Amino acid sequence: MDNLSDIDVIFFDLDGTLFDQSRAHITAMRELPRVYEPFHDVDVQDLVSAFNVADAEAFAAFKDGVSLDKLRHERSEGILKTLKMDTALADELTSVFYHTYPRVNAGFRDGEKVIKKARKNHRVGLISNGSRDVQLMKLRTLKLEDHFEVMVFSEDLGHRKPDERIFMYAANEMKTHTKKCLYVGDSYRADILGAGKAGMRTCWINPRGDVPEGPAPDMEIREISQLLEHMG
Repeated sequence: MDNLSDIDVIFFDLDGTLFDQSRAHITAMRELPRVYEPFHDVDVQDLVSAFNVADAEAFAAFKDGVSLDKLRHERSEGILKTLKMDTALADELTSVFYHTYPRVNAGFRDGEKVIKKARKNHRVGLISNGSRDVQLMKLRTLKLEDHFEVMVFSEDLGHRKPDERIFMYAANEMKTHTKKCLYVGDSYRADILGAGKAGMRTCWINPRGDVPEGPAPDMEIREISQLLEHMG
């Protein structure tokens, strides 16, 4: 797939595609000792390490179907347990963290440029497994919130990528067929397999050069900026 001439709509993922969630998470963790009183005396590296362990466990549960709210709570509990602090602080920690991390300006290089160029010849949408309020906050931080004709969030729809229904719903909202859509995302399982199953063409952002565990994507790039080369 060398060009996008037969594509009507380009849908983008957000986390890991336009917003560097990992970088934002760590930046927020480094900020917490300054803005959250119970963490004032916590070593930053200890906090980052505790987050990494708790986040990996919570995300594994999320992939198995755990809700976003439960993911957030269990991650905060995990951080506090590792630091040997009172787990009763979990809800408060979650609130502070989600006030901080979506406001970190963690956009990938040329992300805004890609979106603006995509809009010249295509309609542009967003499909995300995140919650509407948090994802909109990230988009505002990146100054991208007004660039998408349709934005679909799994929390609103009740279906989560890689369920093909979320992709089919998004195409229907654009009043087009999935075969006229390209989906751009970084997760092979959630983005590439899900969108492909729904009938969309796929572009996999694969920075590590991983080998696909199933059907190959229609396009593969290392970073979002490389999409510019395919837009003419």
